[in-house]
Amino acid sequence: MNVLNYLKHLLGMGGCMRVHRLLFEYAQGELDEATRRKLDAHLADCPGCLKFVESYRQTIATTRQCCQQPVEIPPELQRKLENFIAKKL
Repeated sequence: MNVLNYLKHLLGMGGCMRVHRLLFEYAQGELDEATRRKLDAHLADCPGCLKFVESYRQTIATTRQCCQQPVEIPPELQRKLENFIAKKL
């Protein structure tokens, strides 16, 4: 089972945007402990998914290196932006 299908199965959802957000949070170390453990257990037995997650981490790191210095977004503005994106996608 590939990582996207596994995550959809694990979370009981069909939305790709939510799966990609989960992968991003996993790659950034931002998942809650229970979800991270489940994903870690799957990755330990699935070289294909592990390779996918590692390439995802590399993509995030490379993108950050190519962008300008990070700018802190005020928490209220970040919440508004996340709500807007969630409604549009």
